[in-house]
Amino acid sequence: MIENYLEAYISHSALVHNCNLLRKLAGGVKVCVAIKADAYGHGVSASLAAFREANVDMLAVAGIEEAIELRQLGWSKPIIIFGSEFSIYRGKYQQEIAEVIVEKEFRITATRKEDIDVLAGQAERLAKNAYVHFMYDSGMSRMGLGEDEFFELLEYVRTKSAIKIEGVYTHFATADSADKSFAKHQLDNFKRIIEKIRKMKIDIPIIHAANSGATIDLPEARFDMIRPGISVYGYHSSTEMLNKPNLQPAMKLVGYLTLIKKIQAGSFVGYGCTYQTKRDSIIGIVPIGYADGYFRELSNRGKMIVADKIVPVIGRVSMDQTIVDLTDIIQRGVDVQAGSEVVIIDNHRESPNSVENLAELLGTIPNVIVTALGKRIRRIAC
Repeated sequence: MIENYLEAYISHSALVHNCNLLRKLAGGVKVCVAIKADAYGHGVSASLAAFREANVDMLAVAGIEEAIELRQLGWSKPIIIFGSEFSIYRGKYQQEIAEVIVEKEFRITATRKEDIDVLAGQAERLAKNAYVHFMYDSGMSRMGLGEDEFFELLEYVRTKSAIKIEGVYTHFATADSADKSFAKHQLDNFKRIIEKIRKMKIDIPIIHAANSGATIDLPEARFDMIRPGISVYGYHSSTEMLNKPNLQPAMKLVGYLTLIKKIQAGSFVGYGCTYQTKRDSIIGIVPIGYADGYFRELSNRGKMIVADKIVPVIGRVSMDQTIVDLTDIIQRGVDVQAGSEVVIIDNHRESPNSVENLAELLGTIPNVIVTALGKRIRRIAC
């Protein structure tokens, strides 16, 4: 078997620790882990065993293919599909998709009467229940239904005996911001809807709202189940978080130097000649680039670690290769050669190339850093 030249080591113990920490923080309620986008770039197959060990109650995905993959990998507990992908299908194909949803007991987010009709028809044919969750748009104006649509569809679903309403939820826009005023406004809206449902004598087994930010910073939003995403993988969703529990970063991304060479003072480095050496230098080539999710914006700004020493990225990051300056560490006697390991993303939060520090450097969020990592990177549970 050919070894990968880029490897992301995913810490099983870190994932378990983070799940357990978040559950304890939330008072022991159910935990639904967002595992969409290939477990936030950490690899579903490399992460799933940890979620089993942590006794996670439910997994959340964006689309049907992601849900099918989880079943193929042996996940038997509930899976909720956040997106309204089911609504785009028509005719026989939607019937086939509905059959898969019912057979595999996926939970979908209810959005249209037409979808409910198809789902109910397949559930009746298969003599099984279909499970739906309702999402209320409490103010984010993305997914979810407005109040009138919400209750109209809710009443309609009540007429379908094969459809079981398992949950009601919402999603916060600013739960990880220092200013919680809008998040609390959303929460008040959601609580009002929940109270209205209760007055209608409708039993909703699972009420959920708390993403990572709300799980940590908005305790009144935890309800029956929390729905953390990025925090499960060990990263704080924002630098503005009021509380920062001891999450453990789960990913360490490594590569290996493919070439080391000497260049003269005054040499230009990389596309565009954006870097010129001021001294005779020794450079190394790392086989990762923007095609792998190592952002071009890290050109002349990024840092990597070689032999436990920090080295700068010089020149432009190209599609498949990035250049680092090894001059200082080699002059200090550090033994570096082709094949030496390079830590591209470190799992120590204080490192300049940690997920959170890279996100801050690029003016983005940790989610962007980890989900951008490409398929040439092998994910390895460790």
